Amino acid sequence: MPQQAILIVDDSALARMMVKNVISQEFPHWQIVEAGNAEDGLNKLKTHPISVALIDFNMPGMNGIDLAAKLLESNPGISVHLVTANIQETMRQRAEAMGIGFIKKPVSKDDITRVMGAIGGGK
Repeated sequence: MPQQAILIVDDSALARMMVKNVISQEFPHWQIVEAGNAEDGLNKLKTHPISVALIDFNMPGMNGIDLAAKLLESNPGISVHLVTANIQETMRQRAEAMGIGFIKKPVSKDDITRVMGAIGGGK
């Protein structure tokens, strides 16, 4: 079975590092692909088969909601989760209406474990 991959898209290197550390420790068999913006994230999809995407909302250029729509359009089976400090109910509703998950920042080990468990990511 090919190694599963998770895409982390966030313009903050620190935020990517925090999520990456949790995944590396809890799900070491997963490949981690990082992108610093939406355009880079879309390019990574061309060379990596991604199962899960964790996407920041506030990024320069394309925001996380628009990126999520593009990811779902080009990869219907992908599990997409918006990761944001913007915890307004309208933001959560937009994510849910699109069929994407919602994770508030700062991301915790429990958040990552819940997401990975829901998609069968097991340890």
